[in-house]
Amino acid sequence: MDKEALLQLIDVSRTVGANPDYVQAGGGNTSVKSADGRTMAVKASGTSLALMSESAGWVEMDLPRVVSVLDRPELPALSSKEREAMVMDHLASAVIGAGRGRPSVESSLHALLGRVVIHTHPVAVNALTCGPGEAALGALARPGEMPPLWVPYTDPGWKLASTVRSALQAFGRKHGSPPAVIFLENHGIFVSAGSAAECLALHDDWVRRCERHFTVPPRTAASQPPIDSAALRSALAAVRRTWRETRGTPLFARVSDNLELCAAAGPVAAAMAAGALTPDHIVYTGARALLADTIEGLPALLKPALSEPAWPRVAFVRGLGTLLLSDDPAKLEAVEVVAASGARIHRLAAARGGARNLTPAAADFIINWEAEHYRARVSDSACAPLAGKVALVTGAASGLGLGIAQGLVEAGACVAFCDVDEPGAAAAAAASAEPRRAFPLRMDVTDERSVAAAFDRLLLRWGGVDLAVCAAGVAPAFELVDMPLDKWRQALEINLTGYFLVAREAARVMKGQGSGGAMVMISSKTGLDASRANSAYNATKAGELHLVRGWALELGKDGIRVNAVAPGNVFEGSKIWNAEYIKACARKRNIQPEEVIPYYNSLTALGREIKRSDIAAAVVFLCSDQARCVTGQTLVVDCGQVMVR
Repeated sequence: MDKEALLQLIDVSRTVGANPDYVQAGGGNTSVKSADGRTMAVKASGTSLALMSESAGWVEMDLPRVVSVLDRPELPALSSKEREAMVMDHLASAVIGAGRGRPSVESSLHALLGRVVIHTHPVAVNALTCGPGEAALGALARPGEMPPLWVPYTDPGWKLASTVRSALQAFGRKHGSPPAVIFLENHGIFVSAGSAAECLALHDDWVRRCERHFTVPPRTAASQPPIDSAALRSALAAVRRTWRETRGTPLFARVSDNLELCAAAGPVAAAMAAGALTPDHIVYTGARALLADTIEGLPALLKPALSEPAWPRVAFVRGLGTLLLSDDPAKLEAVEVVAASGARIHRLAAARGGARNLTPAAADFIINWEAEHYRARVSDSACAPLAGKVALVTGAASGLGLGIAQGLVEAGACVAFCDVDEPGAAAAAAASAEPRRAFPLRMDVTDERSVAAAFDRLLLRWGGVDLAVCAAGVAPAFELVDMPLDKWRQALEINLTGYFLVAREAARVMKGQGSGGAMVMISSKTGLDASRANSAYNATKAGELHLVRGWALELGKDGIRVNAVAPGNVFEGSKIWNAEYIKACARKRNIQPEEVIPYYNSLTALGREIKRSDIAAAVVFLCSDQARCVTGQTLVVDCGQVMVR
């Protein structure tokens, strides 16, 4: 592809792709033809316009070869499935080079238009294409300018390209030149021009015209009564069980705080429950939404719906709001964005006669179209040991808790980073390997209400809890005769009461879900072999191990495994191993502070420093199915300093 053409493609792609009013969940596509008209660079299917680069996100195609697919005589007589499979093979054969991906399903349509082409699904545009339609174009066009072309709804792919080619020919005979703007009913807009700058300006202009055409009514979200925690937990547990039994996959459920969806009550929710507006809505949110009178009644509605080919990913629940559903947490944002665009389309179009959903026949084509199945699969997450799990880690703003929380994210889990240090938890979550699967939560483990509230917020975020790790802790280092009572009580409150409160709340949720779970308590080698001048730490860390054994016996019948990890001395990022604590250890050992870490490392059989990632790896193992028969045990990760007896 010539450099100038490729740079124009990147320019238009990144510009429209960065605008959420134009592109939802990576939809839409772009293309630019070479100066000699022999090739065309077009967006690769399933990739993001905003991430287009010189090396990724597009494919180059032989332009005459692309156009020739419209003249293959055998295609009209084939079934849609056979025809589209043959078309995709033909388009693949037109790709120049290899390894860049699969060309957009609309490549043949792009080939018919001007040099630079932008195709998007702006909300205001689709309020028109799904609403008043062609009748409104006269009010949008300016006197003396070339009018846009209106194309009635046609199944995407080869059939749409063939329809547009015929419409272009008729338009040319009538107006003497091709249209620069095409509106596709229940689909979106195509604009084309001779350069990237002209195309972007034309696209922006027509989107603005559509926005001005609609009087924007205010969002009127009905005030919802406070959600009863017990009812919400019970219902979400039932929803997760229903999903697992029907689909055989984990469920991630989120109560949306999107303002558009919060206001989508009454007619809008009913319209979305009746069907989908566009192909993108079917791909990302299902062929319809669910509408439940109560959260308690949702599981009964969900069970038969999950057997549908394009099952609902959105559920409107009176008295609760909008629940987003997915078997992949990374897709919840896409579900929310596309669902919110549908709600806004209905709201805007209501002032102009209302919006029309796709017909059942049109919806069936999208549901069964292999090309859309491919697009939906492109962003699927890779398999990981804890994929599909929701985890909660205490003390996650620093030290071992931080390392463990990051390790669980890297292992595929969705993780709540819990800490009394709220800014620290937020920073830790943002710095994780996948921030979309990291959720910062304020939690004071010594406060019963704070612990319960954090669990409730996590349920609103992802729908359940599968794994719980208690890592928050303190270690006041004093000789017995010098131990202050308040420090003793603080250690008991955080290291024992905190573990009890979190484990109790986790057990309540896990038992309700009926799918088992795993808990890991971070104890210490000190829980096995007491250390000098550490009364509170000795007592609490030993107590944690005995709690683990009792909880394992108690919860085993529910498939909930409870284990402990007993780390050795982990200095990396530790708040316990602070300057004052190191000085106290130096005095205790009669050495200099700078000698403390080398000294403790020398006490181990391996003679090496333990890192946070070593502890995280042990926790990941105990949380995974590899440890499915391990419960009530203590895994000592201390380089051989203390041997379990």
